Amino acid sequence: MPGPVVQGVQSTPARAAAQAPAPLQAPIPLLAEGTIKLVLMSSGTVLIARLRHTSDRDGQPAFQLLRPRVVQEHEGGWTLQPFLDQLTPQQDLVVFKSAVASLLEPAAALLSQYGEESKQEVPQAASPLERLKQAFQDFTDSFEGG
Repeated sequence: MPGPVVQGVQSTPARAAAQAPAPLQAPIPLLAEGTIKLVLMSSGTVLIARLRHTSDRDGQPAFQLLRPRVVQEHEGGWTLQPFLDQLTPQQDLVVFKSAVASLLEPAAALLSQYGEESKQEVPQAASPLERLKQAFQDFTDSFEGG
């Protein structure tokens, strides 16, 4: 016998809701706004997500995390789990900057794994020469800008 219907919504057992397929996600292109970062939360949780600078409802600085995944060590490797999985169907969230302890660059292997699991294009790892060129460009830009 089906459960009660309230304003057109029928309740379902938790077991059936947990087995519901995840909604299809459109791929996020490489050139989309934001950068993929490791996010060390003040709580100690480590996330990987595409990060955009935004503001909260009061206009205070905040971060929008697109498709965040919890990074967990697992038998000599890493696993990525959707953040707040089974608590909310939302894939993106906004967090106060004070909730973030640090932003870090993810390792190339972790970045690649995240891209596959979250359906995003990720930048290819830069060679040592490309990193040196970028560092030199950043250095010269700092003088030109000031």
